[in-house]
Amino acid sequence: MSSTTARARARAILALLAVSALTAVVVPGPAGAAGNPSVTSDEQTVTLLNQDADGEPTIRFDVDGEAIDAHDGQIQRFGDTYYLYGTTYGCGYEWNTPGAPFCGFVAYSSPDLVHWTALGELFDASTPTWQERCDGATYGCYRPHVVYNESTGRYVLWINTYDNGSGYRVLTATDPAGPFTEVAEPDLAAPEGAPGGVNYGDHQVFVDHDGQAYLAFTDWIRGGDLIVERLDDTYTTGTGDWTRVNIRSTEAPTIFERGGTYYLTYSDPNRGYTTTGTGYVTAPSPLGPWSGTGSTPDAWSVSDGVLHVEGGDVGLSRDGQDWTDYTFSATATPLEAGAGGYGQMGFVVRASDAGSYQWLIGNYPHSGATGGNLTKLIPGHGATTVPLPLPIVTGQAYDVDITVDGDTIETRIDGELVDTTTATASGSGRVGFRESGSDRERVAVDAARVVAADGTVLLADDFDDGLEQWDRPASSITGTNITRTSCGGQPTDVLPLETSQGTVYLYQSDVWMDAKPNEALAKHYWQPLAFGADGQILPIGCERSYDVTIPVGEQAQGPEPAAVSTGHVGYRTHWDVRGGLARSQGFTVPDDGLLTAARFTTFQSDHPDAPLVLELREAGDDGVAGDVVATSEIPPDEISWAASWAEVRLDEPREVRAGDRFVLVARTSSTAGSYGIAYSDTTPYPGGVASISHDSGATWSVEAGRVLHVEADVQAAADPQLVVTAQSRCLAGAAYVAVRATNDDEVPVAIRLSTPFGDSVSASVAPGRSAYQSFAVRAPSVGAGSVTVTGSLPDGEGSQAYPVTYDALSCTGE
Repeated sequence: MSSTTARARARAILALLAVSALTAVVVPGPAGAAGNPSVTSDEQTVTLLNQDADGEPTIRFDVDGEAIDAHDGQIQRFGDTYYLYGTTYGCGYEWNTPGAPFCGFVAYSSPDLVHWTALGELFDASTPTWQERCDGATYGCYRPHVVYNESTGRYVLWINTYDNGSGYRVLTATDPAGPFTEVAEPDLAAPEGAPGGVNYGDHQVFVDHDGQAYLAFTDWIRGGDLIVERLDDTYTTGTGDWTRVNIRSTEAPTIFERGGTYYLTYSDPNRGYTTTGTGYVTAPSPLGPWSGTGSTPDAWSVSDGVLHVEGGDVGLSRDGQDWTDYTFSATATPLEAGAGGYGQMGFVVRASDAGSYQWLIGNYPHSGATGGNLTKLIPGHGATTVPLPLPIVTGQAYDVDITVDGDTIETRIDGELVDTTTATASGSGRVGFRESGSDRERVAVDAARVVAADGTVLLADDFDDGLEQWDRPASSITGTNITRTSCGGQPTDVLPLETSQGTVYLYQSDVWMDAKPNEALAKHYWQPLAFGADGQILPIGCERSYDVTIPVGEQAQGPEPAAVSTGHVGYRTHWDVRGGLARSQGFTVPDDGLLTAARFTTFQSDHPDAPLVLELREAGDDGVAGDVVATSEIPPDEISWAASWAEVRLDEPREVRAGDRFVLVARTSSTAGSYGIAYSDTTPYPGGVASISHDSGATWSVEAGRVLHVEADVQAAADPQLVVTAQSRCLAGAAYVAVRATNDDEVPVAIRLSTPFGDSVSASVAPGRSAYQSFAVRAPSVGAGSVTVTGSLPDGEGSQAYPVTYDALSCTGE
């Protein structure tokens, strides 16, 4: 019997035909589009599955049975292969969390948008340089977007960073999966902000039919406006030829062309890591002019001596570019935001082209700082939230004084010092107010005053005479909203795919975890866009699945399916394995063979402090856990934050029969954090039951209709492996035939030696040991002949006959 082949990961998703329902159309594919290597593929109809039967978002597994961990990126098609690029979160990256590592960017490949193979990281992000740029102590690095430059033959990767003034870094490679190597920092026309600041955000690189590339990107300095700049011939830097879309509170832009019209989709409004809408505007060229359905009303208005601010983001004093040390005072009342149910008043000091200091005072429910908090947006340092010593009550007026003196910024509320911040290179600049447009934040300001350090009054306004002293936020265009939820997340990209029936425009969104710490569990939503006769994008339906005909490449040979599998369709994530709570899933062995390993899909969340214990057990009469067969303890640092396999492997293969039942148990003694499961309540598995225990496995309750994602390896029974020799020998003038059979298998084998001169049987020969017999010919010579050695596995599992010859030999004369 051949030895068991070790499998470090799952071997199952060849059976994903249940997901894809692939139907061959077999028509020639179109020629490659600009910026894409030659495409000569066939077409197939595939089913893109987004949700289970209950409408809940489900995991997309790769061909190894692990959840796809690639987010805020895009799908591209190069040659006959699709590539999914994304930021990976599985190593434990958490936004705005010091100590959280940056996990890097990864790629997956697929011939058909259904069967995905992990290709690994695009470059080594574990280096000190990339950790310093992107880890949780920074604002992070996101949105890997890759295009192919036909003129240079290189793949160009743009990523969004916050460690430099431009907001981006560029890398190139000769292969779409990398490795990518960094080139010079791009030079863009928009003014650079302070390094490390929240200057420019989500982006997309668009390659037009003529091979000209453009960068669409988010301008946070202008309140979430979008900018489009033409790139140079290398696609690695700008040209200074650019335009503003003149929109607010957006991010995640994507440009595509259809019928001579350019569409720009975006997050409507911007809401990181949570559900938001998708909108779009159009233009006759990538450089505009971009137009929508109307314009926003003025965010600032004055009545009865009160400034009313509703959204609009930042408005500034007309004077003050050279103001350095001063106190900005205002009497302000936070009002309930139009979205979110909180109140927040935003103050701006030292605002310049390099950025501004934005102090957000309110009761937004920040973790650890509810009731009253101050969020400080500091150029070069991202965002920091601190609790205040007093509550901030929506509808109540507060006297706020912010004093900037050299590197020190002091904040007082109703005369009480509540915060002192040291900010080097503070510079000079104007003052103003900031209310988020995406959440329609509102504030009423009764009076505003700026007094220099020497007592000189630089600005005084009781708002009785209008807004002559202010540059209020400019009016902006509004686009067309095609979904209020982006189907549970935030839009990422639109991929045009040329087919024999026309172009498919594949819309993609990230289904985030609503800003929970573990965004490695985010799912994906994909569907083709539909258009009206007038060219408008029709509303997105957010359906469970879509059948779509697309160009496909050659189906690669996938991994060998696992012998036992609970299936791979319709699984969600949940985390509660901690303390006394344990979970289990039963399974049934389909065929006789040797059980070698079992796997359980899990992940960690919120930093568990003890190992995950996996136990393979025999199933009792009721299908729940019985006697332990094998155990594995896996420390937290070896378990991903993304849904991945954890394995228990038997020390020695266990002989099993078809119908034998086992249970895989997951438990831990951790009292912090938890471990998770992948489960389905809509995909039946008849081979076993899911159970839950609240007393560390002492008792179990069956969860009817539930299935956990598990697999097991059962090696089929095989013929016994023997090493056999036969040799003619002489002893005292008599001929003998000596036969030796060595057990080269992993289990004991019964061995029969059959010769013309007699038989010998050894009932159980251990691995590595031999059965030996010297048979007397009873004559002085022996002619050439053969013997047969038969090996048999225990309980009749298999047998194998080995014929072996011996030579003629004369013993006369001895």
